[in-house]
Amino acid sequence: MKAVVVYESHWGNTAAVARAIASGIGPGTPALATDEASDLALSDADLIVAGAPVIAFRLATDSMRERIAEDERAPSDPDVAHPSMHDWLEQIPTGSGHAAAFETRIHWSPGGATGAIERGLQTAGYRRLAKSRKFFVTGTYGPLRDGELEAARDWGSELANAVQATDDVAAAQ
Repeated sequence: MKAVVVYESHWGNTAAVARAIASGIGPGTPALATDEASDLALSDADLIVAGAPVIAFRLATDSMRERIAEDERAPSDPDVAHPSMHDWLEQIPTGSGHAAAFETRIHWSPGGATGAIERGLQTAGYRRLAKSRKFFVTGTYGPLRDGELEAARDWGSELANAVQATDDVAAAQ
């Protein structure tokens, strides 16, 4: 099975979750920033897992990312050098594999990013494999809440098992 985890991350929390998901899926599964997730990297993928942080209650737009870059309260400069998940989804090549979405967020935050991610993946031809997941940070900039990386690894393993089960059913027909 070929799987790829793609992420947008500003302060490292979403990147850490993406790496944990990739680890749970299995050896050799890459966790790639949006600019690394090229057509070649995605070609023939059986599973694409994509995630981003919730910013202002949704998937970040370019104008939101500009404001993030100017945020003087942040503990460090945010990583906005990579294309946004929004822009990446608009350019994703057509595929036929499975997909799953995740987000990092503050627990109380309304809204979310996973709906937009799922719609983008579906528009490109990918089929939703599992319910999206939310991973929580303890404050605006993080860090991740205790146990979130373990939960991400577990979810990655569940996704890999779900793809295998789907493939087994298809093979039996």
